[in-house]
Amino acid sequence: MGSQKSYALPRENRAGLSVECRPSRVFSGLIEKFWFSDKDCPNIKTFEILPDGNFDLVFILNDSCGTLLFAGPYTRMAAIPIFSGKEYFGVRFRTGKMPMLADIQPAELVDTVIELPKMLGMSIDSLSECLISARGIDAKRAFIELIFQKAGIELLVRRILCNRCTELIELCKGRIKVHDVACHVGTSMRTLERTFLRDLGISPKMFIRLVRFQNTVEKLKNGRYPTLTNVAYNCGYADQSHFIKDFQELAGRLPSAA
Repeated sequence: MGSQKSYALPRENRAGLSVECRPSRVFSGLIEKFWFSDKDCPNIKTFEILPDGNFDLVFILNDSCGTLLFAGPYTRMAAIPIFSGKEYFGVRFRTGKMPMLADIQPAELVDTVIELPKMLGMSIDSLSECLISARGIDAKRAFIELIFQKAGIELLVRRILCNRCTELIELCKGRIKVHDVACHVGTSMRTLERTFLRDLGISPKMFIRLVRFQNTVEKLKNGRYPTLTNVAYNCGYADQSHFIKDFQELAGRLPSAA
């Protein structure tokens, strides 16, 4: 682990920068989407990463080699560079789902990205060569899914307790308390805390905040609510001041500037 490097990672999709596709049905419970940005895309110099509870796998590809990055949940906003002349191919896993792709603990990935020299026994050189030769996002998706299927990745993420909790929190869009989650799944607060830290690297309280924040961002983008008070109420905040404080802590800006 000592030889691995940390990076800041472009994650937020922007119009014109990348194309996306959904996973096949067998991986729909694990993978949210694949995305691909080729070297001829517009030269956008930075990305903004908004806090979320997702893990991401990203390949940065040159003509003959590549770099493989594994990113964990972000609990704060980050602005990072993206480099022209390179292809980016990414796998975004579903919120709260982390497959065991390498000997890395989830807590090591929170708010950072780690470079992997290999994945599931394949070197980055071999992986990059195959991805470079696979033209287009559909061919790249098929290659990665084949590797995952051979390794039984869809079976390695069945952390039953954690999955039940994250699915409940997502269903409630973050409008639920940690105590109520524990009661719903029939476990103690202490066990719930330990499970989240072990499987996701963040506490259940933080995960709830991130899911609620992402739901709030979507509502602000849609512009369906006339005032911030309406947004705060519909997203489960105690009041407008609580909403503004929480949003500013996570996004580094006021909701009116989102």
